[in-house]
Amino acid sequence: MANLHSAVLADFTPVRVSKPVPQRITLELAAFGFAKAYCLNNDICDKEGFRRVHREVKEKLDKYALSPSHIKRRQLVFFPRLTDIRFSDGEFTLAEPEYEHLQLFKDKNDPKGVDLKARHESYGKVVDGCLNQMYDDGAKAPDDVIHVTCSGYLAPSPVERMVARKEWFDTTVTHSYHMGCYGAFPAIKMAHGFLSSSQCLVTPPKERVDIIHTELLSIHNNIEDFRAENIITMTLFADGFIRYSMYPEPVARERKIPGLKVLAFNEHLLPDSAEDMTWVPGSHQFHMTLSVMVPVVLKKHIRSFVQSLLRRVEIDFDTEKDGLTFAIHPGGPKIVEHIQDELGLREDQVEVSKEVFRENGNMSSATVPHILKAILDDKSIPRGRRVVCLGFGPGLTITGLVLEKV
Repeated sequence: MANLHSAVLADFTPVRVSKPVPQRITLELAAFGFAKAYCLNNDICDKEGFRRVHREVKEKLDKYALSPSHIKRRQLVFFPRLTDIRFSDGEFTLAEPEYEHLQLFKDKNDPKGVDLKARHESYGKVVDGCLNQMYDDGAKAPDDVIHVTCSGYLAPSPVERMVARKEWFDTTVTHSYHMGCYGAFPAIKMAHGFLSSSQCLVTPPKERVDIIHTELLSIHNNIEDFRAENIITMTLFADGFIRYSMYPEPVARERKIPGLKVLAFNEHLLPDSAEDMTWVPGSHQFHMTLSVMVPVVLKKHIRSFVQSLLRRVEIDFDTEKDGLTFAIHPGGPKIVEHIQDELGLREDQVEVSKEVFRENGNMSSATVPHILKAILDDKSIPRGRRVVCLGFGPGLTITGLVLEKV
């Protein structure tokens, strides 16, 4: 019976909606935006006043922002493009975005930008274009699609509209929303359950469940608030889009599809940590809180969680850890390092997680699938290698998967 319900993750397909922006440019423009917003809200109209505010903002960014040594570049759909930037007399002049739905600040005297309803309409248009890249005209319909996001909610969703447009009327769409950075894990668990249900004849037979992540964090940037917490989140998070599939293991084997076989799941809520990470809708954007205690809380619980997770597949962590690869969600520059230190892992065991963060920033739920794709593509990681996959999110929630490269 175990083999009957085995499933494999495969076909990881990331999509780029806009050209990534070097982090040094994002920091310059963030400082400019914060200073402009402050001056508008406080009736500071002279150039010297702006320069004074700009200097103060830059000092705060130098102290709190994620530097280019942490993140090289980020995909930010709602951000000025490099070709749009001109510099004169100490200030940036920014050209209008090419398309109206990319214009969050239509009233130049209102640094709040458009309201949440308008932002969600823009989210829908961006995701429509993203889905067209994920599925070309000849794409074969999956049995199920699970749509994962924490950044945009519409009903019907862009995924439902696409499925209807393609006349995939036998494809079921399920939404897995607002779980933040660990969102891939419950989606993978759902996909596994859908396939298992079909094997038990509860539902019609299924051969493929697709999971789609559309994380558009840049649509929630807030340039009015340059407290340390907002500076960190604005310079940490990035947009990320990726599609991948889950197949029953016999289907993957028959079609010779390389992938990651799912061996075990586990998930826990951690005590006394509910306020350490929040993500709450506001009038103009979603607002995040991110406590400095997050790495401390995770470090306290991570060893016992990993030991328990691995016991589910009869692996003793303390004696067999050297033969494992780790896919750790890099919530910030120190998360992976804290976990590496606490678990006593070598650099090569966590390097893929660190590299994906350096090259992309934190793409919320889309980050772990990018890490899994990199592990699958890495020829130095052999077939048969067990992969311990860890994610964290509001709750605080800690969740994990054990996978096998097949």
